[in-house]
Amino acid sequence: MNKERILGYEIHRKKVKNINLRIKPNLEVYISVPMNLHRDYIENFIRSKEEWIKSVLKKVENVKEKQKDFEYKTGEIHKFLGKEYNLIVKTGNFNAVSLKNNIRPNEIILTVNENIFENIDEKKKIMEKWYFENAKKLFLQFMEKWLEILDENVEKVAIKPMKTRWGSCNYVKRYINLNTELIKRTPFEIEYVILHELTHLKYPNHGRGFYNYIERYMPNYKVAEKMLNAKHYY
Repeated sequence: MNKERILGYEIHRKKVKNINLRIKPNLEVYISVPMNLHRDYIENFIRSKEEWIKSVLKKVENVKEKQKDFEYKTGEIHKFLGKEYNLIVKTGNFNAVSLKNNIRPNEIILTVNENIFENIDEKKKIMEKWYFENAKKLFLQFMEKWLEILDENVEKVAIKPMKTRWGSCNYVKRYINLNTELIKRTPFEIEYVILHELTHLKYPNHGRGFYNYIERYMPNYKVAEKMLNAKHYY
């Protein structure tokens, strides 16, 4: 494998057929290109993608900043399945999270032991565990629904934090990964990501056939992409 720098980006020349661009969790921009691809073609590709690269990096940084702002105190706004909830933090004999949807505004009740009431990290762990448990339950329900619709099967579904993607698919191993953060989006958006990743089992790349297939099952999929504001997160 050969490396060189073009327009400030490190380029990896490899035995691949197409240019591949992705942003790693550490925010490194990784670009691999065919061994003998002309430099001018690579430069044109980078220029065509620079605004996209900048927008992705900015969104990731914005998410990180928002996450840093949470102190898990009463009055904060947290999201669940696309809805905003007022966070209410109170003390109790056990640690738990519950929802109140029958009032306005909706509330997430975070109950913690008195000895961790001021401990941001511990409260964050409790909330993240609650989000993960809900994600595991709901994502698998949606996954089963779409596997039946598409008459597909997968070997593994992993639900985990992902820095720059809503989901991913290893079409060779038939593994699907889903970002835990999706539990904060609407069911419509979650189902679109699942359909998107399952479509990769038939169409590994984002060609015309890929989107024609998605449109057959979800004609309004572009609405979901706009809501996620992350068409490039796949």
